[in-house]
Amino acid sequence: SISDLNILQKAAMDSLGIPLIYGKDVIHGFKTTMPVPLAQAATWDYDIIKKCCSVMAQEASNTIHWTFAPMMDICHDPRWGRIVEGPGEDPYLGAMYARASISGIQGEDMSQPGKIAACAKHFIGYGNAEGGRDYNRTEISDYLLYNLYLPTFRAAIECNVATVMSSFNDINSEPVACSRHYLREILKEKEGFEGFVIADWGSIDRVRKFGVAEDNKHAAELCMNAGLDMDMVTDYYNLYGEKLVAEGKLSMDTIDDAVRRILKIKKDLSLFEKPYFNEEVQNAARPESREIALNAAVNSIILLENKNNILPLSKDEPVAVVGPMANEKRSVLGTWIVREHADDAVSLVEGIEKCIGKDSVFSSTIPALDYIYQLEHNADVVIAALGEGNYSEGECSCLTNVAIPDYQVDICKEAWHKGKHVVAVIFSGRPMILTELVPYCDAILYAWHPGIESGEAVAKLLFGDAVPSGKLPVTFPRAQGQIPLYYNTTNACTYAHEYYGVDLAQSGMPNYWDCPGSPLYPFGYGMSYTTFEYGDINIENDSISLSELDEGKKLKISVDVTNTGEYDASEIVQCYVCDLKSSLLRPVRELKGFEKRYIKKGETVSIILELGMKELGFYNKDLKFTVEPGEFMIYVGKDSLTTNKVSVYVKK
Repeated sequence: SISDLNILQKAAMDSLGIPLIYGKDVIHGFKTTMPVPLAQAATWDYDIIKKCCSVMAQEASNTIHWTFAPMMDICHDPRWGRIVEGPGEDPYLGAMYARASISGIQGEDMSQPGKIAACAKHFIGYGNAEGGRDYNRTEISDYLLYNLYLPTFRAAIECNVATVMSSFNDINSEPVACSRHYLREILKEKEGFEGFVIADWGSIDRVRKFGVAEDNKHAAELCMNAGLDMDMVTDYYNLYGEKLVAEGKLSMDTIDDAVRRILKIKKDLSLFEKPYFNEEVQNAARPESREIALNAAVNSIILLENKNNILPLSKDEPVAVVGPMANEKRSVLGTWIVREHADDAVSLVEGIEKCIGKDSVFSSTIPALDYIYQLEHNADVVIAALGEGNYSEGECSCLTNVAIPDYQVDICKEAWHKGKHVVAVIFSGRPMILTELVPYCDAILYAWHPGIESGEAVAKLLFGDAVPSGKLPVTFPRAQGQIPLYYNTTNACTYAHEYYGVDLAQSGMPNYWDCPGSPLYPFGYGMSYTTFEYGDINIENDSISLSELDEGKKLKISVDVTNTGEYDASEIVQCYVCDLKSSLLRPVRELKGFEKRYIKKGETVSIILELGMKELGFYNKDLKFTVEPGEFMIYVGKDSLTTNKVSVYVKK
């Protein structure tokens, strides 16, 4: 309780005059549960993410000083349960997520009312856990570390994130929690992080379990010297710190650096001036918070299929709502919720009833497949609420099989064979393999775990009160055996990948004989109820020199986008870059710009994007950021598979 926290704070202030800082895992909402972080990333919308995190901070600010969020881990493996907590597979989109979330949590001054300290986690490479097994080992080259995994943390540091949490994993057999190279040399010295580093839960003890420390005392010595400033849970620093100093194994300079960093954040939070929570004030959820949650959910949901434009549905026709998630309230909130308040959530059935009236909605508590067999309704449309529960995702919740379950496919299959129109709504915190489901669905909405306004958000999209605009922040594979599958792959000496639809079967060199190598749905994909037509890419100059890039000059490209359909809607225009010849293998495509624009039906807008040093460069084998002269291919379109392209040249 707040009073208990104040009692502890008073004891600290009376004894040393140094306030405690109280942190908690508030990940995507405190009282108002927002969509899970991966869903927020699917909005591709800085303002929406910032507002979600602002509400979270405001509601939590009279209970904690500090949240262990946002998670910045790039992940290529949907089997890993914690993919739900991060921004997906791309460092550019992830960097935007970092800036938006930290801005929402901390604001420009985190000592102001309604703001708290953020924590960028987990530094670093945790999302690359081998086999998608939580806490597992990772192998990451310096090239990938700097070009793929560091950019999200770099963005967080540029936003003055208060704290960073170290990761559980090892990299190349070196545990990060006790690595001077990763924590001190890279994070603090090279990247210039000025806040403090907190251990993840019990990770100092795990250093001993790795086998690189002979006992708990040795683990404390390794971690403190590495630059891990604050212990979590183990209390090893308190137990052994003084002895390590007396033995000359830990210097006072090292301790002073850690203490200085921690005191700085406490000072930035104004804890010395305002150490106590106000026991007379309860940060109740505000009505506008639910509106923000609803808008975020609507913008995060992705239309994957819409055969014969069955969606949006008519409000004048009845529907049957079936499936394990039809009346679910807890699971749609997702993992890592602070308080069990599922009763406040809107289920899918409730959302649809609110939209079209209870008399037009047929649902049942009997098993969905039995309900389909009995056909105890006269609806021509069956809405199948499918997916996975919150227990299937999050920390230590990894899966070997991320395919939609067979029994859920059977629900759609039976309804399809009965001649019904089938609309699947899938609630999940990770990409699921939907290959077996697609043939039996007229439409598929991927709702993620959309939070407290789940049912109303989905209903708005189903019945045309809103138009889908979400885009995938992560690739959806066709089969388990394709994992890991991600869009920003590099070329190989022969056709080792078919992500971009290269048909290699006729050449006798396919990726797999039993499955296409391309994804079921690519990174950046998402349909709309309207249609958008892209014009040719225009560019002021098709070349730029290295000296001009050094001076800050950028290539300016533009493309006209026309809404040729029947609905006003938002489109996310995406720009990808490919360095056609370089000293090291570069990704076939890399997201380097995007703009979300609301376009009215019949309207044409011009989207202008700029590409400069940051967008064209990379860290080379000497870990020097550089742009190499030569030809670059620029792609602009609706997703990572766009064929709309133009070439530009960087001159010496």
